[in-house]
Amino acid sequence: MAMFKAGAEAAVRRCADVINAADTDDGDMRAALEAHGETVSSFTPDEARRLRDAAARLRAVARAGSLDEACARLNDVLADCRPPRLTAHEGTPWHLHVDSGDAADWAEWFTASSALALAILAAETQQPPLGVCQAPGCDRVFPTHSPGRPRRYCSATCSSRARVASHRSRV
Repeated sequence: MAMFKAGAEAAVRRCADVINAADTDDGDMRAALEAHGETVSSFTPDEARRLRDAAARLRAVARAGSLDEACARLNDVLADCRPPRLTAHEGTPWHLHVDSGDAADWAEWFTASSALALAILAAETQQPPLGVCQAPGCDRVFPTHSPGRPRRYCSATCSSRARVASHRSRV
């Protein structure tokens, strides 16, 4: 079970990174995928557009205000995915897929694998799996799972900025 959860956590980190890269250019999206071990041999402008659309659907999950809302939005995404199937390929251990396999494009694969990982962590932690940074001027998506309290900021930098701004507004 630990390997299953660790795989979901890694996929949720990849999901957040691709969502954030989708706000930039095609090269950044490609780099985000490659940074998570994906081999991106071709990445056409049409594939990039579809991947941006997929990232926008998953950003809506991150924007949810509660676990119930996040799960409802996630169920909408999962409803468009294929039924789960077990697969082992390229030397990997058996694992779940909810895409069409080799015929899946980047958007279908990203949507399906991210939705599955988000669902696993939502069920495991009973908290929304993604959040949007609450620092003024930042809308980066981040995984919320952490020991202790759920995170509110994408980074220590944003947390410090928000804390300083709050302090200055009281002085």
